[in-house]
Amino acid sequence: MIKVGILNVTGYAGAELARLLYSHPEAQLVSVSGRSAAGKTLVDVFPHLAVYDLTIGEEIGDVDFVFSALPHAASAESCAPLVRAGIPVVDISADFRLHDPKEYAEWYGTEHPAPELLSQAAYGLTELNRDAVRQSKLIANPGCFPESALLALAPAVKAGIIGPEIIIDSKTGISGAGRGLDLKYHFGEAAESVSAYGLSGHRHLPEIVQELAAMWPKETGTERGTWLAVGVASRSPGAELATALADMDEQQRVAVLETAREWTRKRQERFVYGADELRPMVTFTPHLIPMTRGILSTCYAPLTAGALPLGVAGDAVRELYQDFFGGEPFARVVDSPPATKQTRGNNMCLVYPTVDARTERLVVVSVLDNLVKGAAGQAIQNMNAMLGFPETMGLDVPAVYP
Repeated sequence: MIKVGILNVTGYAGAELARLLYSHPEAQLVSVSGRSAAGKTLVDVFPHLAVYDLTIGEEIGDVDFVFSALPHAASAESCAPLVRAGIPVVDISADFRLHDPKEYAEWYGTEHPAPELLSQAAYGLTELNRDAVRQSKLIANPGCFPESALLALAPAVKAGIIGPEIIIDSKTGISGAGRGLDLKYHFGEAAESVSAYGLSGHRHLPEIVQELAAMWPKETGTERGTWLAVGVASRSPGAELATALADMDEQQRVAVLETAREWTRKRQERFVYGADELRPMVTFTPHLIPMTRGILSTCYAPLTAGALPLGVAGDAVRELYQDFFGGEPFARVVDSPPATKQTRGNNMCLVYPTVDARTERLVVVSVLDNLVKGAAGQAIQNMNAMLGFPETMGLDVPAVYP
């Protein structure tokens, strides 16, 4: 039996970890911390966790495995000595998600507390990074929004069927903001209302871009940029390159190709970073909606020219997605647009891909529980992979309905 500790059990993610770990046959929660509630029992803070007889400490005791649900910066400070001591850690904060400490400082407003550990951290989206998770002692659990978007887009990105200008529209429940007392999350402010936020740049945006760039088919970047350029210049974004050019006279053809070269050059400057990675142009807008749990993301991206035959595009995309997620226990392709209630309380992400034939865009809807698949459940799935347990252990339960 693995002895497990939770740093900062007093937040929603920490409490959800405790709830889920109770059913795990190979892991026992033996130590929890939370400085704001130190000295209280776990049931004092969370009456629904009366199954535990644990006192919350300022620090955790002797354990074999640690989950950190601390805020960013504080998490890295607490995790660093544990990692150096050889204790495996899954960090639910953002501290080890971004590879570049300068980018971390830009988005989180503070220097990274342990930049020397960034290269040791594996990005913990198990479905896309399983081998690295199994081999690492430090896991950066994905953010809830990135997880919903990356699972929605990964099959299309890896197959090379979409262009790099991507729109992600996400709706989230109020628990995603944590247990703080910010006025905008009070019932009277949030009920019967929907609001957008983070339009100037949400902190999950660089994480989404980083992980999309890592999986992008690098050899097709220039070809895709040229196709997009000709499509824009010819006002026929769905036309094959050869067909578009054949329909033009010589003067038009020269003008379009020159526009395409210039457009591609500018786009490459915007998309490419490092030596050979294409950096997608992502527009990400999250919305707060009046429910407790859940994320629904709708992702839009232009299809590459000729990538899919018209008329069967939707079926082809569905088959592509089903093949990609075949055998995955916690990511499933569904036959109709899913609702957040279908994943409430469990570790499942439901994905619905389709094609808008009129605009020749891929449209993918994904739903998950932000506190489970988007946080605690994904963390336990990562622990299972790290320790050689079946990934479903302690997690294979249906959603709570209604």
